[in-house]
Amino acid sequence: MRLPLLTLLAAATTSNALVLHPARPHRPVFSPAAKPAAATALHGLRGGTVRASAVSGALAGAWAIPAATGIAAVAGSLAYIRQAYIFSLSYGLAMLGIGGAVLSCAPLSPLLLAHASLVTAYGARLFAFLFWRQKFQPSYDAEGRLAPLEKTPRPQRTPIILSTAIFYGLMAAPLLFHYQSAPFAVGVASAVSAAGSALAAVGLLYEAVADQQKSIFKAALRADGKPDALFTGGLYSTSRHPNYLGEMAFWLGSFVAGAPALVAPGVPLLSRALRLVASGLGLAGIFFIMLSATKRLEGKQAQKWRPSAAFDKYYLSTNALLPKLI
Repeated sequence: MRLPLLTLLAAATTSNALVLHPARPHRPVFSPAAKPAAATALHGLRGGTVRASAVSGALAGAWAIPAATGIAAVAGSLAYIRQAYIFSLSYGLAMLGIGGAVLSCAPLSPLLLAHASLVTAYGARLFAFLFWRQKFQPSYDAEGRLAPLEKTPRPQRTPIILSTAIFYGLMAAPLLFHYQSAPFAVGVASAVSAAGSALAAVGLLYEAVADQQKSIFKAALRADGKPDALFTGGLYSTSRHPNYLGEMAFWLGSFVAGAPALVAPGVPLLSRALRLVASGLGLAGIFFIMLSATKRLEGKQAQKWRPSAAFDKYYLSTNALLPKLI
């Protein structure tokens, strides 16, 4: 089942992916029509800013998403150590690797550079935070939390690693298509991409602050020998799960930042549709996961803290995700 899926995803970047012909003149997205030009290599259209390397060739060609999937699979090998790492440390490491691969091609387009830097920073921040919490935060019982999740024998974890790697590749699809279509024209396309990167930056910062606030609060409770308590300060004073909201905002921003590439000139209609499907599946997937996690955690909190007048008051004064300001 995975081979047909990878072949379908590869088709999204075929058809004039490396060479543009006079019949389909290249021009920045949404810009006025330009005169036909001679056949030109894609890296040449970027003014030679992309190094002729195996990485740039893979990302600029038909196998961009499979290449990103391969990077994510390497990161996912941490799941052979602990199964739960596939959705935590491997997640951050996969995005660090994919974003870093795009940055290694030395993109000079400011919008592409911002987009790739954000994805790289997201992965680095997530991996560093989770690693610090599990290995260096005082009294954090990482082994006690992870051991119950060891449900699949190590030799049987390969399908989980590969399927999750495909999903991570789809999540990164907007960045990959942005790489293939950059630079965008000054105007609507640039404004859309810049707005997406701004939203992603806000989401990255929002999630990072929320994670750190809650983690420091919980660490202080354990250090003082106090029983567990619900954190209701900081960003959590208006939203019960601001870290989830930040993650959703980040990936929505990444999708918007790469959206102009979905209608890039010179790309056949079928390939445009497949680009939209690939990017949409990644976004829909992470939204589904975050909304499901929110619902699950809402139930756990209600079960743990009720009956409690203080919890009921907090519940009524906040929203699950969007901050309740009134």
